[in-house]
Amino acid sequence: MVAVFGLEMSGYTLIMLIFFILLVVVLVLGDIGDFGGDVGTDVDTGLSPISLPILGAFGTAFGAFGTLFEGLNYNPALTAILAAGLATLTAGGVWLLMFNVFVKAQAETRVNLEDLVGFKGQVSVPIRPGQPGQIVVITEARGRTLLQAIAEDGIGTDEHVIVESIVGNSVKVRKL
Repeated sequence: MVAVFGLEMSGYTLIMLIFFILLVVVLVLGDIGDFGGDVGTDVDTGLSPISLPILGAFGTAFGAFGTLFEGLNYNPALTAILAAGLATLTAGGVWLLMFNVFVKAQAETRVNLEDLVGFKGQVSVPIRPGQPGQIVVITEARGRTLLQAIAEDGIGTDEHVIVESIVGNSVKVRKL
């Protein structure tokens, strides 16, 4: 038992409260600092398994399971092992949930120009022979996408075009 502010509580309960407060602070203020910046986790998913929310979930679950098993009068060693194992599963589940909700749901905003061949667009800046203009193409990845465009013939504003090929960083178009 540990006495905090005159209240006696289990060490597991204290751990749970500290990490729960950390979770609330992270929820209110966002991720605090850059902890673990030099720790190589070899996970390139956009969400580190040692981020503050995941560590907070682990600590809170460890304290909660420890308090539960201690209250059920389990052996102290078994209590620690069970609490650690179940907290690891809980933190892993939180990481998996956050990964699926926040990371996988992010739209890819890069557009591969080769994928745009055959797309229809509309001229927004006139295209003159030998001088690039601009077209708007609607893509699934980015919605309205502005592209630098060239053409053999002059094409005026608001005319509809089709992308024929890629030339450097521009698309070559022809009037529909």
